[in-house]
This record gives sequence, C-alpha cells and structure tokens, in this order.
Amino acid sequence: MKRVWVVIFNVLLLGLPLLAWAADPGEKTADFASKQVKVEGLNAVNYFFASTYNSSKMLFAIEVTVIMGVVGGIIAFVTDRILKVIGMDVSKIEHHE
Repeated sequence: MKRVWVVIFNVLLLGLPLLAWAADPGEKTADFASKQVKVEGLNAVNYFFASTYNSSKMLFAIEVTVIMGVVGGIIAFVTDRILKVIGMDVSKIEHHE
C-alpha cells in the first residue's frame, strides 16, 4: 500500500508544474536561440568559442560541459596534492553505519 501512495505522490509532483502555466502571454523576452555573437576583433580562443556558439549551440553546450568537467577535475587533483603536501589524509573516508 505504501508503494501506491508513493506512486500517487510522484504523479502529483510531476503534475505540479502545470499549475505554474499562465493563461495570458507573459512578458516579451529576448530570443536567445537566434542571438549571434560578434566575432570581429576577438583573439583566437574567443573567436573559436564565439564562432562555435554562432554555428551550433548544441556543440557549444557540449564543449563547455566537457571543459567544465576537465577544469573541475584539475582543481580537485591540485587540491588533493596540496592537502597531501601539508600532511592531511585525503584518502577515501570509510563510512560505518
């Protein structure tokens, strides 16, 4: 019986965003899907990302996501090394329940 209530609760939660829909059109917002970035006068790296953004927003999103993951990994690795140098134990924490 508990599973039935969980399923009903989840269905209600999934339907909750329907209550937020407005009956009238809201404010006019900028159409970011058709926005273009000016590429004149940019250096090589900025030109690459601006032209990628202009040509394919999906490819740009994938590139940015991968770069963010790599930078996060580098920051974690460097932090790990610094903590080991100052003598802190950075091995995996054992969890006992």
